[in-house]
Amino acid sequence: MQAYYETETKIPLNHQLKLQLPDSIPAGLAKIAVIYELPDVPENKAAKMAAFLQALPDVAEGAGLSRAAIESHLQHERQDWD
Repeated sequence: MQAYYETETKIPLNHQLKLQLPDSIPAGLAKIAVIYELPDVPENKAAKMAAFLQALPDVAEGAGLSRAAIESHLQHERQDWD
């Protein structure tokens, strides 16, 4: 049979925790899980676009725009906005 114990703490700058369990928890094997909130990261649209363009396959001549052609077009568009 398994039991569950939960406590809340603050992670210090040294990333070390000292955990004191209640006496009601017997000595022996245990699993410890750390559940934490991730900081909100501002969306980086330029990085997303770069990753998208990098993932595009190169296409055969005449079959559509190549990755290089799309990047060139986008670069010209960006210059027009400056």
